[in-house]
Amino acid sequence: MKKNVKILCLSFLLLLFSYSLFAKPISTQRQDLIDSAFELLGTDYVWGGKTPVPGIDCSGLVAFTSRKGINVNFTGNAQTMYDASQKVKKSKREPGDLLFFSENNSTSNITHVGIYLGKYTGSGKFHNKHLFIHSASGGNPNGVIVSSIDDKSYWTQHYMGCGRYLPSSAEATQRVRARGPKSIQSSKKEFEKDDWWKDVDVEKWFGDKS
Repeated sequence: MKKNVKILCLSFLLLLFSYSLFAKPISTQRQDLIDSAFELLGTDYVWGGKTPVPGIDCSGLVAFTSRKGINVNFTGNAQTMYDASQKVKKSKREPGDLLFFSENNSTSNITHVGIYLGKYTGSGKFHNKHLFIHSASGGNPNGVIVSSIDDKSYWTQHYMGCGRYLPSSAEATQRVRARGPKSIQSSKKEFEKDDWWKDVDVEKWFGDKS
């Protein structure tokens, strides 16, 4: 019961303050994907899990939030998702892209995937760190958490690259412009969402794997 209350409170805070401390605005589609993932923070990890109850694994998190948040069918295990995604250079990563990892550092044996959140500009130990949300099988805490990709941790050591399965925010902007001035005006807010997690104590809610 206490755990359920904690999860509900966490989800409420994250949705209430939404993305205030990340550097770049992103498209609505990418925002909606991340919002959907945030709703699952604190969910238990279950190997092979595809839904929040009884628990969800890393690829299950990506597939479930894609379906629920943006109505996109992107399924399979971490390796399948890696193979199906467009590879993106580190300098070109955007929130909503996927980060891939391998226990034995091989792109033919991708064992983990998470959703990239961007560069956090708030204060504390995550200042200027690149973060991602994922469902971790180990570490403290485990389950659906947020971790840093910048520190010399397990995730940095086993990082295999970034993949994209959604249009970039620039592509989304171009599509809006192609529809004419009225579409630009009506869709203006889609590309001004740069308020992430304002006034939220992010360190309280995040975990990592050493």
